[in-house]
Amino acid sequence: MAKFQLIKSRQHGERVAEEKGFTTFPVDPFAIAESEGIMLVAKPPEIKGVSGGIIFDEEVPSIFYATDIENEGFQRFTVAHELGHYFLEGHPEEILKSSKMHISRAGFRQGHSSIELEADHFASGLLMPTLLVKKELTQGFIGLAGIEQLANRSQCSLTAAAIRAAECSPYPMAIVVSQGADICYCFMSEGFKELGKTLTFLRKGSPLPLSATRDFNSDPDNVRYGKRQIIETTLADWFDGSGQIHLDEEIVGLGSFGHTLTVFSSDALAEDPDPEDADEEANLIESYTAKFAYGR
Repeated sequence: MAKFQLIKSRQHGERVAEEKGFTTFPVDPFAIAESEGIMLVAKPPEIKGVSGGIIFDEEVPSIFYATDIENEGFQRFTVAHELGHYFLEGHPEEILKSSKMHISRAGFRQGHSSIELEADHFASGLLMPTLLVKKELTQGFIGLAGIEQLANRSQCSLTAAAIRAAECSPYPMAIVVSQGADICYCFMSEGFKELGKTLTFLRKGSPLPLSATRDFNSDPDNVRYGKRQIIETTLADWFDGSGQIHLDEEIVGLGSFGHTLTVFSSDALAEDPDPEDADEEANLIESYTAKFAYGR
């Protein structure tokens, strides 16, 4: 699927948030749905298997969302995802080709389905507009702590905040979501991609490298009880980059979600000076060195 189409979907979500008056965190997808006259229905927790859906059966559609996963952020993302099907051009028509009711599994988990991916990106833009995310990350902590702060401020799930953080991070960051011995998905910030010219992109379904994350996942209790671990690794261990670039490998189990989030970042890389500032400093040092040399 074309990347620009996903960017357009995310930007559409950001525009809707702004048009509805949300210029600070948190953006409320329930309020946005109600402002459109959309009926919201919470599914009973005993009904499992889908995250939510939208029904185009009446003049005004209705959205239903799952409650079996006790995570407010997940429910907010689900409603935002269904709003994507409502707002994005062509989605209602595409859905109505097969049925008035459309069932979703929101959260970047539906493979290569174009309208689901577009709805996921719409939701991430709606709930976490780029400017707000960058401001939060620039002023906040590095790595997992910064992602948790973003999740708290935006009232989104930790995984949704992690993906958005990797997309907008002002410093090198990569996130990996895994289950068992396999990778579910990986996102890298632009700064992280620039750490090496031939970095390996970790694809869905590929095995985790021999690592602390793989060992962590071998004990289901680590995931179930949301345990944490942090060790030092290198770019070479995970991404076939330089072994001289050291990273924090921060691991956290995601509880009933059944997955593990791993965040790669480094305080040292985040503190790299701006190249222009570095050049100015180097020129200044050189000029002083020359003066001292002439005076000897």
